[in-house]
Amino acid sequence: MTTIFQLSLGRARARILILAIAFGLFEFLVALSYAAVDQNVVRELYESLPPALRAFAGAADVASPAGYLGSAYIHPIPLVIQGALAVSMATAAARDLEDGSAELILSRPIHRWRWLAAQAGATALALAVVAAGGFLGGLVGVLSVTDLGAVSLKGLALVSAGGGLLSLAIAGVAVAAAAGVRGGGRAVGWAAGFAVVSYALNYLAEVWTLISPLGRLSVYWYYDPGVILSRTDMAWSSVGVLAGVAMISTAIALLLVERREVF
Repeated sequence: MTTIFQLSLGRARARILILAIAFGLFEFLVALSYAAVDQNVVRELYESLPPALRAFAGAADVASPAGYLGSAYIHPIPLVIQGALAVSMATAAARDLEDGSAELILSRPIHRWRWLAAQAGATALALAVVAAGGFLGGLVGVLSVTDLGAVSLKGLALVSAGGGLLSLAIAGVAVAAAAGVRGGGRAVGWAAGFAVVSYALNYLAEVWTLISPLGRLSVYWYYDPGVILSRTDMAWSSVGVLAGVAMISTAIALLLVERREVF
């Protein structure tokens, strides 16, 4: 199991490193840009935008230091960085089954669930590394920009951990898709579809009162980095939901892979 874990990390190490650096660099650049903006101008511009556009920034005051930096963690770029890594690594098992690589591994006396669990564990560690990259980028930015001095480092750590937990929930669904369908492409499609539909549902719930109650069905509903950074707190209910999705979907995946016909 340890060997599979190491192999899963090894074949994705370049991808993990590049995405962690990209995430950190993006957060650092956003932090640097705060020194060049006027808070009042930003607030006036934000309030002049229609609700459909304001929803992209979350519920926090984007003109404040915490709201401005927090909005960078819910920006499509970091969401795509973390989501793409979650889907690509979590569905690796389906690709291994498709191209026959899994035959060699599963020909040895190892339970299928242990094989899949090792790959899921590697995915979790990779997501933690990328989340840490985003934290370090934001941290360097906060320490470099005087205007961001009021930003709590504890809050920044919570934002990064929350983003990692969100991507872990997506990864859990991706692992379940990899265990339940045949073909790497189909697994990626189901996992990416879940992420996109979940994001769209959360966005529509913010701008459309009619479907607002359905927003809680989206994993993105439980992650608002601007609010987390402003309050220096992440609700335990949000942590529970995201962790629950990750653990339950992974448990389902382990059951499915034991029962399905692999070869």
